[in-house]
Amino acid sequence: MSYYFLDWAIEWEIEEYVTLNKPQQKQFEVMLDKFLIWHKQVELPKYSSQLHELLTQLQQGTLTPSQWVIQVQQAKGHWFRIFHFLLPDLIPLIASLDDEQVKGIMKQLRKEEQELSDEYAGKTNAQLLDESNERLFEQADDWLGSVSDAQKSLIEARNSQRLATLDMWLEYRHEWLRQFEQALSQRDNSQLLTQSLTLLMTQPDDLKSASYQQNIAQNSENFGSLIVELSHTLSDKQRKRFNKKLNALIVDLNEISLD
Repeated sequence: MSYYFLDWAIEWEIEEYVTLNKPQQKQFEVMLDKFLIWHKQVELPKYSSQLHELLTQLQQGTLTPSQWVIQVQQAKGHWFRIFHFLLPDLIPLIASLDDEQVKGIMKQLRKEEQELSDEYAGKTNAQLLDESNERLFEQADDWLGSVSDAQKSLIEARNSQRLATLDMWLEYRHEWLRQFEQALSQRDNSQLLTQSLTLLMTQPDDLKSASYQQNIAQNSENFGSLIVELSHTLSDKQRKRFNKKLNALIVDLNEISLD
């Protein structure tokens, strides 16, 4: 149901950052309509296909941690394709922003960055781990129903092996924001704006340090190990709930893409 209100949701989100003038608003609406048609017809079938592949691997017991990493990379690819599609229309819209609009965008982005920093400031590694465990328990409950104590212990054991990335993540976000502000300041130069936004929107991993990327890769494989190990502990009731929930999502994606 939410997908059918995606145009409204996107416009509402944009309004938090910038108020467009009438020509910009018309330009944005044309771009949004074009994007939504493409996304529904081209991208949703790809999401469905990947989820079907993942479901098959889980049902057949062939999913491995390295295959999970591939699944994660494919999911990131879905996100980056969105910006590849949008950039040709997005760049002239950004180039048309005036100084006050840019100031408003940066003010909101800095506010969000500060809120993130405040959220994690002063928390110990033990506190961060407890919060992470709770999030994983909630996700497991959502997909499996009530998880057993043994399954919670498995989640805690795997999650305790997760490599720390918080500081690197915050540093990466700060650098991304710095380069985004620089790109906006050069928006009168189409070539520089295109180069900068292509990097920021479709190749953001290039801004991450080597150690950060290594930790992300290791954590992704570790989470894949958790998924595989959990799949071997599922009761018939849990497995039925998971299969039903994932199948329902696949069906929804297929139906929306054909509308």
